[in-house]
Parts: sequence; structure tokens; C-alpha cells
Amino acid sequence: MLRDFPSLARVTHLAVFGGLVLLAVPAQSFVGDRGVTESQLSRLDPASEPTSVLLETVKELLRNDQLEDALPFLEETLIRLEGDEDRKALQTLAYSLYQLAYCQMKLGEYAAGAKNFIRFSDEFPDDPQNDGARLLAAQCLTMLQQWPAVETQAALVLENKRLSDELKVSASQLMAEACYQQEKWAEAIRPLTTLFRQAKKDTVRAGAAVMMVTCYVRLDDFNNLFRFLPHCDAAARHDVGLNVALLEAGDSHYNQDSFQKALLLYRLVLLKKDLTAHYETRIRETMQALKPFTAGGAQTLTEFKELQLKNETLLARLRQHYKIITGFQDYDMDVALRIAQCYNDLERNWPAHAIYQRIYETNEGSAQADEARYSAFAVMLDEREWALAVVEGYAYMDALPEGEFIDDVTLNLMQVHMQLDQFDLAYEVGKKGLELSPTHKYIDQVQYLMGYIRFLGLDYEEALALFSEVLNRWPDSRYYEAAEYWRSMTLLFLGRFGEAVTAFNGYLSNPKYDPLVFEEDASYRLGIAQYGTEEYEASEASFRAFIDKHPESQLLSEAYAMLGDLRAAEGDLAVAIDFYRLAREKAPSLAQVNYPLFQAAKVLELQKSYTEIIELMGDYLSAWGDRGDFANAANWQGKAYKILGEYPRALESYFDVVDAYGNNADQAGIQLILNELISDYNGEDWTGYRDIIREKLDARLLGATERRQRTLELQYLTVLAGITEGEERELVADKVVQPKNVPAAGSGTLVLMAREGVKRKDYEIVHDAYRRFMATFQVSNNMLYIMNANLDALIGDGSYADAIALSEDILLRFGYSKSVGWARKRRGDAFRMQKKYDQALEAYKELLAIREWRGPLTPEALYCSGVCKMELGETEEAFAYFQRIYVLYEEYTEWVAPAYANSIACLELLGDHEQDIIKTYKEMLANEAVAATPEGRDARKRLMELEPAGDSL
Repeated sequence: MLRDFPSLARVTHLAVFGGLVLLAVPAQSFVGDRGVTESQLSRLDPASEPTSVLLETVKELLRNDQLEDALPFLEETLIRLEGDEDRKALQTLAYSLYQLAYCQMKLGEYAAGAKNFIRFSDEFPDDPQNDGARLLAAQCLTMLQQWPAVETQAALVLENKRLSDELKVSASQLMAEACYQQEKWAEAIRPLTTLFRQAKKDTVRAGAAVMMVTCYVRLDDFNNLFRFLPHCDAAARHDVGLNVALLEAGDSHYNQDSFQKALLLYRLVLLKKDLTAHYETRIRETMQALKPFTAGGAQTLTEFKELQLKNETLLARLRQHYKIITGFQDYDMDVALRIAQCYNDLERNWPAHAIYQRIYETNEGSAQADEARYSAFAVMLDEREWALAVVEGYAYMDALPEGEFIDDVTLNLMQVHMQLDQFDLAYEVGKKGLELSPTHKYIDQVQYLMGYIRFLGLDYEEALALFSEVLNRWPDSRYYEAAEYWRSMTLLFLGRFGEAVTAFNGYLSNPKYDPLVFEEDASYRLGIAQYGTEEYEASEASFRAFIDKHPESQLLSEAYAMLGDLRAAEGDLAVAIDFYRLAREKAPSLAQVNYPLFQAAKVLELQKSYTEIIELMGDYLSAWGDRGDFANAANWQGKAYKILGEYPRALESYFDVVDAYGNNADQAGIQLILNELISDYNGEDWTGYRDIIREKLDARLLGATERRQRTLELQYLTVLAGITEGEERELVADKVVQPKNVPAAGSGTLVLMAREGVKRKDYEIVHDAYRRFMATFQVSNNMLYIMNANLDALIGDGSYADAIALSEDILLRFGYSKSVGWARKRRGDAFRMQKKYDQALEAYKELLAIREWRGPLTPEALYCSGVCKMELGETEEAFAYFQRIYVLYEEYTEWVAPAYANSIACLELLGDHEQDIIKTYKEMLANEAVAATPEGRDARKRLMELEPAGDSL
């Protein structure tokens, strides 16, 4: 995530010290103001003039800075004195050679100047100007970038142990830069250290500091780097080169996973505002130092030019650095991104997130803001703060739909939703991601995940299409194998068993998979698919091969169970029993124990081996207790006892299990046994045992009461309410239907409370029982009953919107089963009671259209539809509804009687139907059942009023 600084990286390789002439003092100083005119020069011929004239002319020319004019006179002097060993001649030769080199350097003839300075130093080692000449030679070579030669000359000077401080600084400066430019980082350290300690000029110290930092970085010598940094002054700290060197040092640490040190270095880097302020001040001060030359002042023209050149060079350097730093718009953001990334890699995600947020909030639209938004999302993923990650992910999608990281964001956001089991949201993100980025770089993975999500959501057709697309479009995808396996699974779940067999065989025989990741599961599923195609021999062979090849598989138990089913279907019952036993022995979980156990019971039932069933279930109950399906086991055990004619033992086994596990208010299974007891008591098969059932029930109830097992006591009271009638039942119900009993009530007791609460119009207890039931018993045969009871209570207390919503929930949960019709009818009632008659009519119409709901609900739905039509003023249509009831549904007296009464009311509203009214009364009273109803008695009275002496019945 770290970014390069291409513009800043060059700063460290600019001329660090910013000046050419470090030493430019000629051998002698001359005072005068005459000079040599052009006419005088034209009359002088260096080759013919005496040596004394040559020397005098040179002195005059040098005094007047006529350097170029001095060259031929100096060169001629050297020629004449070459080889002369006279002491005075040697002095003149030394003087002339030095001055020639000096003039050449000043005139930009650096190669010639360097050569002659070196010649001077070599030929006159005892001359006081020897070291200075070598340094001037080194300066000339610096201008030519001949760094090895610069290093050689500077090293010769530094050999002088008596070297003056001024020359030592200059020599160290040249040596340092020569080594630095040759990338001799270690060799540069010593002269740089000397230079940094002894140099008096801020510019020189700053340059030395920049190079020291760079050398330490290049050498990975971070211990010395950290020791050196505190000694840098303000000028060095604000140098662009030094700050870039710190960035490079930080990057080096970062790339070595030394994130703490990298963070320390990045935090030392000055921000743009600090750097620009420093450079603006330096540029202003340097510009003020650039003044016109004043004749007759303390400075000679040569000294002025030297200083001016230094200031101009410095100003150019400062302006170049200033331009770089001001032109780099994203400098501060790049530094901040580096710091944030270090925090992230140090697993300090919260400060990283805060920095990323600040970057994208204050720099909207920049490339760094794009990166920061993505990073803010990524660090929340690292932190496993899923809620905040989701917020950042969607914010990125909204703000940067075409952003650089949109593919990464959509894929990761999709996976976060899957992590949270929010599969629909994950699917929508994947779909949106492909819309925003049609060339999504993870398109194969997104398509695969969307297919997997659709598979989990039971939308097998779309899952099949998505898996097939991955296989068709991306044969080299890393998700190809998974897509092929899940495509096979999808075909299996679609019931397309023949295609599934082909698909699983294709997957298992594909040579490109090594190893086969899904081999184990696919081998097992192949057997299932073959079973579905009724290829039973092939299926059995697949399961046997699976068992041989995968003896430690978690599916081993299920394979044995399938072999048991296959053998049982062939009538090989003894072998089937053995396979079911092996399935139980190999089962890694209770769920895999239950299936072969109860399949074995069915086979034993076919063999009439009831004693073995009793033993099998007894062993199961002993082993698993309330962790297992004890209710089913107890019912099998009881069933076996009943077939053996040992009903008292069956009864005893039922009560033993209820006593053992029935005091757990959250245990749903116990209700199956209680229902069996109620069914036995009320059924015709066991009427002879009613007294025994009641006697044992009373005894167990008393025991539960004495032991203060409140839940168990309520369970037995619920059974008692199910087998008693009249006043006795009301007394039992009164004991149960109390608010204080709701927390201790089991599922059957809660249903009893809800139903009784509706009858008694105690709607609060209905709602309490419903809430506890729904929170505790997510899977229960009683759920629809208590939902319908709560629906009645909601309508009873006027909560019509909640009632309608509950009716919709019931339909979603239970589909179009017969009992759901009642909930849909009550939905119509809720609309009708709100006087939303059109919506009520639509609801009642739904009841009439669904075949499963026909029966007692049909005349009720017709009657309620008639009432709605009357309220809407559509009297003739209302009459038709009522008439249809007593013509077609005569056996439903509870609706026929009011239908007659309302049809007469319709005739009265229509007017001029007196005879039709009389005829309808007579027809109504002809039905004895209807005549006995309140509506019938009222009809007789009304008919007598209409025909007091007539033929009324």
C-alpha cells in the first residue's frame, strides 16, 4: 500500500553543498587599479618580451581580473622556466603554474585547471599553497564529476596531520561528496562526520546531514541513524533531501517488516507546511544577499563574483527544492498513508482507521483518498469489526463506484455478509459489484459465491446457472473445481439424479484435480444420486467403495445407513440390521445415531421382533437421555409393549420418561408422549385402561406437586385437561391458566393457556404464552395452534395491523396446509373490522379459491363476504352470498341460520319483496335445526306478525 515519491527521490542526488569555489585564494594579493589596456596588449608579444615584462604584465592583468588575457603570458613564462633549477626561477615557475591553473578554473576550463593544480602540488610539495591547490583541483574535478579523482586529491590533502581547520572542512566536504556520488556509503561516513562537526555554515552542515542519513539508510545502519538524528539542526531537519532520506529509511524498515522503526522514521518526516515555510524564509534571505557590485568597496570584483555565484547556486537549489515540494500535491497524504499502514501492520487498527478517515474526508477525489477509503475498510476487516467494515464498504461503493479498489471492496464486503450469515445481502453486493465493474478482476470468484449463496437459499435453478457459467467461461479459474462439485450437488438437490450421476462421475474422474478436494463428499453423493435413479446395485457399490476408501470419514455412518436401507428394500433384513448397527457405532454425532436407530426399529417391526425394539430403545435412552430423541424412543418402546399386549408396561414407560425429562420447561419433545397418553385415553383401543391411566396420572401429578416440580406438574395438568370435561376440566384449566405459570410452562401447556385465554378474553396471557413459545420452541408441531390463538387475541384487542402481519407470517411458515386457512380467514376479519371491506373481500375470496381450505371455512367466508357487501351498499350481491350458504351448505347450521336472517334483511332493504320474505321465513323454519336457533325463533315470531291468521308454521 506504500507509494513511491518519484519526484522527491531525486532531491538527495542534487549538488548537496550548493557552491563551486570552496577555496579560491590566489597565491599572492596585488593592489592597484591600473590594468592593461587593449592597445598595450596589442603591442606586447609574449614570445618576444623579456621574462620580467611577462611577469609584470601578468600581475597587472590579474589585478584587473583580465584572466583570459593573462593566459598566454603565463604559458610563455612556464615554457621559459621549464627545467631551470635556479631557486628564484623555481619560485617564479610555482607562482606562474598556480596562477595559470587558477585562471583556467575561473574561466571554466576545469580539466586544464585540475591538471595544472595537480602538477603544482606534485612538483612543489613544500609550497604553502600545496594543499589548497589539491583542493582546487578536486573542485575542478567535481565540476567534471570525476569522482574517483576527486576522492584521490581529497585523500592526499587529509593525509596532512597539520592541516588547518578550514582546509580540513573543505577536504572532508570534497571527500564526502566524492564517496557519496560513487555510492561508497561506508567510506563517506567518516568525512561526513568531520564535516558535520566542524563546518560553520548551515548549508554545509545541512548537506552533510542529508548525506549522513542517506548513507546510514543505504547501509541499513539504523542504530547509528537513530543516534545521529537528534543532533540535526533546524536547517538540516527542514532539508527536503533529508526528509526524503527519512522516508526511504522508513520504507526500508517497512519492507523488512520492522514496522515500529518505520513508524518512528515516518513520524520524523516534516509535513509540507513546515518545509515550505522554511524554504520560503531561506529563499527570501538568499535573494536579499544578491546585491549589485559596488566599486571601491571592501570586496574586489573577483570576491564579489565568487560570493554572487555561491548565492545564485544556493538560490537555484532552494527554488528547485521548493518547486518540488510545492508541486507534490499529495506529499502530506503519502506520508500519512505510510504512517497509517505501519499502524495497520502493527495491528493498531484504530489509529490507522482514524488517519485513513482524515485523508479521505479532507482530500475527496484524489487517488490517495481512494486508497484511504479502501484502507479504512480493510483495517476494519483486520479488526473483525464487521459492522464498521460494512459501513466503510458501502461508503466506498457509494462514493467511488468507479474507484481503483471497487473490485476488492465488493468481493470483501460480500464475504463479510457471508461471515455474518447475511446471504441475501452478500448476493446483492456481488450483483452490484458486477454491474459497477463488468470486467471485475474477481468475476469468477464472485459468480461462484453468488451460486453458492443461491444454493444455500434453495434457489437451485439460479445456482446451477451460476456454477455452469463459471465452468463455461473460466476453465482456468481457481474456483473451477468447487464450481464443478457444487454444480453436481445442485443437480442432486434438484432431483435431476441422472445428470447428477454424470456430473459426480465427471468430477471424480477429472485428471486436472490433484488432489480431489471434494473427493470424499462427492463419492458419497454419487451413491445418493444413483439411489435416486434407482440404480440400486451401482449405488450399493458406490457406498461400499466409499467405506473402503474413506474409513475415517464423517459420512461413514450415513453410508452404512444407506446400505442398511438398500438391503432392507431387498428384504435382506438381517444384513440391514447389521448395517444400521455399524452406522450407529460409527456415528460422530447424535443426529447420525438417530436415523439408523429408528430405521432399525422399522425393520425389527417387520420381523415382529418387539422385544428387541424394547431393548434397543432402552439402551438408547440409557445412553443419550434427554440429549437424544427420547420421545420417539419412548413411543417406539410403548408401541412394542402394546403389540405384545403389555399395555400397563407401555404406560409405565411413558410416565417414566415424562417424570425423567418433563420438568424441563424448554424441552419440546415431551409433548409427543403427553399427546400419546391423551390419545390412548380418548381412543377406542384402550378404553379398558382408562381407569389405570387416570390412576397413574393422578399419582404422577401428586408426586410432581410434592416434589415442587412446577413444570412437570403443569405438564400433567395439561394432560388432565385433555381427558376431562365440564366442571372438572374448568377447575384444571383454572389452575393452569395463570400469568405466573407462563415461565414454567412447556409447549403443550402454553397452547392450552393461549386457547383458554382466547375463550376467556384474557388476551394478555395469550400474548405472554405466544412470546415464550416462539422464543423457546422454534420447531414444534404446536406452533401453528399457538400462532392462530395469538391471532385471535390480536383481533380481540383491536391490534388489527399486527394480526394481518401474523397471518402473513403463518402463510410463509406453513404454506397452504388446512389449518392455515383459519389464519387467512382471520386476516379477512381484521380488514372487515377496520371497515376495509374491499381488502376483506379479497381475503375471503382467497379462502374460496384454495382447495385445501374448503369445508367449514367456506360458508363462514361466504357469510363474511355477504356482510362486507351489505356494508358497501351492494345489497343484491350480499343477498346472493347469503342465499348460496343455505342452498349449498345446509349442514353448517351455525352459518345457515344467520345467512337466512341476513338474506331477509337484504330483501327488506331492496323493498317490494314481502312475499319473498314470507317464503324465506317458511323455508328457514322448515329446517328443524335452524328453527331451533335464536335466528329461527326470531323468524317464527316475525312470520306470525306478517301472517297472524295465515299458514305460518
